[in-house]
Amino acid sequence: MAPPWRNISHPRVLAISLALVLTVTLLYGGITSTTAFGAYNSAWDGAADLRDLTNQGDGETVFVRNTRAYADHSPNESVSFVLSPDGSYDTRDAQRVESFVRAGGTLVVAEDFGPGSNALLADVGAQARFGGGLLRDEHRYDVTPTFPLANNLTEHPYTADVDRLTLNRGTPVEPGNATVLATTTNYSYVDANQNGGLDDSETMQQYPVATVEQLGGGEVVAVGDPSLFINAMLERPGNRQFARNLLAAHSVRLVDTSHLDTLPPLVRAQFVLRDTPVLQTAVGFSLVVLVVYLSQAASLASALRRRLTPGRPATDLDRTALPERLEGADRSALEAWIRERHPDWDPERVVRVTDSVINETAEGGTDD
Repeated sequence: MAPPWRNISHPRVLAISLALVLTVTLLYGGITSTTAFGAYNSAWDGAADLRDLTNQGDGETVFVRNTRAYADHSPNESVSFVLSPDGSYDTRDAQRVESFVRAGGTLVVAEDFGPGSNALLADVGAQARFGGGLLRDEHRYDVTPTFPLANNLTEHPYTADVDRLTLNRGTPVEPGNATVLATTTNYSYVDANQNGGLDDSETMQQYPVATVEQLGGGEVVAVGDPSLFINAMLERPGNRQFARNLLAAHSVRLVDTSHLDTLPPLVRAQFVLRDTPVLQTAVGFSLVVLVVYLSQAASLASALRRRLTPGRPATDLDRTALPERLEGADRSALEAWIRERHPDWDPERVVRVTDSVINETAEGGTDD
């Protein structure tokens, strides 16, 4: 008997292939992001690797889409990452973050040139600020002078086993009363006019690029380069271990995306569905209705097809439906079986179906 796929026409194969490609493309687009610092962006500028780090071990990873979520977790066990937010936190949002920190939470804010992070630091009561100028180092760098090394590290749990941090177009952190965790070398300078060279008004010196400070029962870590946590830069010397150290002391890892549009459509829909019981019920009911509808539609279509094509009723009675005891049986036995199976058929139709089954059986035997 010929394989079933040999009866499929080329246009149908093409249509099925296109449908599969479109489905895969839509699903991939629905679960990935191209936003810089996005937790679902696996490209060089995304933070998918940081998300993987937060998922390691027994800890819980939570994507904060609304600052109300800060109150749902024990601050003493939690660390929150804010990576270069697109906009400023309003008064209510900032108060929620401040309450989280003062109750014992750890807040990691990483920024280079955006204004939103300094406003957040000020609103929660932290002393550190981001300078906003571009750091360069012509002597101690990783790839180019805009990738300066910070190899002067203060002894601290967050710098354990870290011999350096590698920046990518970072900015100094003005510490205020905060403790400096890492500084650049004496050869670094702030390229204020970004002309790629050291001018007379620019001075080579060490610059802090990471600080930590106590705030109530918690602490705030300021890092002068959000790129330190992106996929490409986690592979650079020291960065991955620094990220691990920030995560290690906390069993709940919050990734604050409330002011950064990073979640892909399908992931966002998943979170909305998970957080909305009424919507879960509605979706479940809709799926049940859809299954019932499709089942009835298939039955109606099959019945309509049988009515419209009376000359080809044998498609439901080919060899796949024929009992083994009737394989090779004579014509009278086949007719008796068909009449028993379909008592509503007229004699002419029974004869026609019998002929069709016998012919198909003969063709199958020839193929084998």
